[in-house]
Amino acid sequence: MSTKKTRADFPALKDWTYLDTAFVGLYPTQTKQAYEEFVDNWMLFKVKPGKTILGEWLDKAEKVRRMIADFINAHRDEIAYTMCTGSGLNVVINGTAWRPGDNVVFPEWEHNPLDTHTLRRNRVQVRAVKPKDGMIELSDLEKAVDDRTRLVQLSQVSYVNGFRFNLREVADLVHAHGAKLLVDSTQAVGAFRIDVAKEGVDYLSAAPYKYLMGPAGLAFLYVSKENIDALTPDRVGWKNQLWQGERAEAPLENMQTAEKIEYGTIHFQGCYGLEKSLEYLNSLGMDTVEHWNHQLSEHCWNRIHELGAQMYTPEKTESPIVSFYQKQATKLSRQLMEQGIKVTGREAHGGHIRVSTHFYNSKDDVDHFADRLVIAQKNL
Repeated sequence: MSTKKTRADFPALKDWTYLDTAFVGLYPTQTKQAYEEFVDNWMLFKVKPGKTILGEWLDKAEKVRRMIADFINAHRDEIAYTMCTGSGLNVVINGTAWRPGDNVVFPEWEHNPLDTHTLRRNRVQVRAVKPKDGMIELSDLEKAVDDRTRLVQLSQVSYVNGFRFNLREVADLVHAHGAKLLVDSTQAVGAFRIDVAKEGVDYLSAAPYKYLMGPAGLAFLYVSKENIDALTPDRVGWKNQLWQGERAEAPLENMQTAEKIEYGTIHFQGCYGLEKSLEYLNSLGMDTVEHWNHQLSEHCWNRIHELGAQMYTPEKTESPIVSFYQKQATKLSRQLMEQGIKVTGREAHGGHIRVSTHFYNSKDDVDHFADRLVIAQKNL
């Protein structure tokens, strides 16, 4: 993949060697223009004849809902807007009919671990699976799951070190015990192709401000059609109100889709931006994006390993995240930032540096980081 033309759409790359998409993704100029369109339309009250400004926003949200569904191979009825990844995860937990003695299973390093007030109130047992050698073995996950397991939650790609689950294998294991699979896909969607139907997940929550290059404050939840009826909305507002009297606002048909969990005004401005980011990725082709991301992460892993670092990310991990153990990781990342290189340094999880590339990066970016890393380590 040639990055020369693509990089021109990301002005930040003129000043930064940006290798931190797992923290926040960069915006292309096209997405910025979409936000300006939203503001201009509101400020100048640009509406079609017979439309309200809210009607215009709802039309845009509907268009983007369908784009999200297509992007992950779902149906529009299976997509609901939320506020953030954690919001979607909580919708599933709060909307499940729990029984005392039920249990939930998740990897110990989850960004949003399933230990909530709702579960404690319902006396649901929490089971955390420990990682080994930077990964979660399917056999260890299987030991934690039994016929009282109601939900297994995991990140498709670990935010810590990029470890990537084979979701189909996990789904088969989970469903064999009558449980449901809840996936945090924030570090995956936009980085490589997602196919929820093929992978067999029940629920998938994702925030688009990383690899989808979308907004903060807008996210989405996928609910497979088989699970829509059983999921009870955990709050009610004008978009999904139960009241059907004189002042009813919400159409009844919404209650037959995942949209039933949307209870109020969503981040419409974010829909405008996300539309352009999805169009951008679609224009490149997700197969192309995925291939380049794998090439970049493999090159990054090899360069860092050659320097003698203790790798946190297992070799041949097909995700855009590469982590290695590092003493004084936050201090080192600050030193690199002073040189225009952005990565994440974290003292938690053993103390490590996380490098996360995306399609707008080049192998030269990785090489520049590796060269500067050697100097920064000597200056600690």
